[in-house]
Amino acid sequence: MQHLKIKIEKLEFQGEPVLKDIELTINQTDKISIVWPNGSGKTTLMKILTGEITEFEGFLENIWNMKLGYLHQVYSDNEEKLVREELAEAFSQIQEMDKKLKDLEQNMTEHPEIIEQYTSLLEQFNNIWGYDYENKIHGVANGMWILDLLDKKLTEVSWGQRTKIALAKVLLESPDILFLDEPTNFIDMASVEWLESYLQNKWSGWYVIISHDREFLDKTCNKTLEIQPQKPATMYHSAYTDYVIEREKVEKIRMDDWERQQEYIEKQTGLINRFRAGSRAGWAKSREKMIDKMEKVEKPFIPKKPKFFFEYSDESPEKLVSYKEAFIGRDKKSPLFFINEIILHKWMRVWVVGENGVWKSTFIKTILGQIPLLEWYQSIWKASQILYYSQMHEELYRDLTMRENFYKHWINYPDEHLIWLIKHYLFEKTDLDKKVCELSWGQTSKLLFCILGQKTSNLLILDEPTNHLDYDTRESLEFSLKKYEGTILFISHDRYFVNKLASHVWFITDGELSISYGNYEDYRFKKEYKLDMDMHLFDEDAQLNLVLEDKLWEKEFKRLKYKFWKWKKRR
Repeated sequence: MQHLKIKIEKLEFQGEPVLKDIELTINQTDKISIVWPNGSGKTTLMKILTGEITEFEGFLENIWNMKLGYLHQVYSDNEEKLVREELAEAFSQIQEMDKKLKDLEQNMTEHPEIIEQYTSLLEQFNNIWGYDYENKIHGVANGMWILDLLDKKLTEVSWGQRTKIALAKVLLESPDILFLDEPTNFIDMASVEWLESYLQNKWSGWYVIISHDREFLDKTCNKTLEIQPQKPATMYHSAYTDYVIEREKVEKIRMDDWERQQEYIEKQTGLINRFRAGSRAGWAKSREKMIDKMEKVEKPFIPKKPKFFFEYSDESPEKLVSYKEAFIGRDKKSPLFFINEIILHKWMRVWVVGENGVWKSTFIKTILGQIPLLEWYQSIWKASQILYYSQMHEELYRDLTMRENFYKHWINYPDEHLIWLIKHYLFEKTDLDKKVCELSWGQTSKLLFCILGQKTSNLLILDEPTNHLDYDTRESLEFSLKKYEGTILFISHDRYFVNKLASHVWFITDGELSISYGNYEDYRFKKEYKLDMDMHLFDEDAQLNLVLEDKLWEKEFKRLKYKFWKWKKRR
């Protein structure tokens, strides 16, 4: 039976331990997610599994020499290459055979003896569906929404689009085992949903995934491998949500066992110290040896969770931002999309949605005044106090230290206060003197949130706030944002996050921004059943809109009604 087997006794970088005591077998039916906080070695483990890292104590066995596929970003020596040519490299064997067949065809008239060779090669070519590879490129490109990029050069596409291209290429290579490291980063929601469906319904092989998209893991994986810093890995036979529940149970049992043993050792140590010098000194010495030989229960590793702070200014206008008959874009000759009329009201939580390339970030920068409105009416109320979180952390100075970045934002706290503050975001005292460029992307995200949390606001504008954050950090961020009393406008491809936070949807499609209500589930439900996007699924009292009954099958209507009955009960 085909399988991949690995044992890592120890792996160190510059004398620092990274992974140890990991033993893992990946079988043909496995669909595994690797989880745990940033910095625990998930990507390092994947690079070992794919053979990119070979210097470690242990071994890797690839039984039957299976073909491994690893998601890479597109970095090419030839940036003038077309996207179509980049994807075609996934079929290098077919292309070589095709070229050889054409050479043989040209020479057959003069050399009839090669007909047998040509016939044999043609049969092999047909057996591997050689004539179909261009259709496969077209199909995957269509699913990943990059069909219109096929005849563009790599220099002409964005990094988000390059992620899609890289993902399409590794899928087209059809490896036996697929290794995907953060495949949903920087791709739009439609592409994430397509990838989910592809892995669930069309991909016949096995795969290992690292992702912070919790819904994506629930829908695609049947096992969860937990990697803890410098500790053995643990395999859970469940998808992410069930793994979290099971992990909490296991952690509680381990903590109870550890606390009971500590209490026992403490009592015994007290008795040993009491009788050490008296008539029962022999008993005390014997008991001390017993304690030393006892197999100690290791204290379970329970990661700390950061605390996010968002200070509301206690004042907010009823209307913060409004547009009417407005064109958004960077050039008057080619506006990107049109807004008939929208108003951002107090307390709204608005999710801005659209495929990659529909200029959601351009819209946000127009609100911020960084890009001028092309035409007509825009109003930003004077009492609007806006804080902006950019996905590329543009508000930070990468060549300055953390301390200097606080000062640049007019946060002149003494070191004692800064140390107290950054510890809420899981930094250490020594991190204050690190330059931002020395931090991981996850740490950089937390630093920016830490700085923004020291300023008052009544409107938060967030561009992909959950990118680079691990699971526990995302949940802490969600909790703090739900407590925030101001208005929130955000871009996100994290469906779990959107479902927790959104009350309204502003979606950009066909060159226009339109409005809907509810969260991601509501938005997708309306798209699936071709309902009007501006239709309320429920009113202010959480009563289901009865107009839906005429538009849906009775069974579906009852399901929806039950869903919102539960929503009303929670509220």
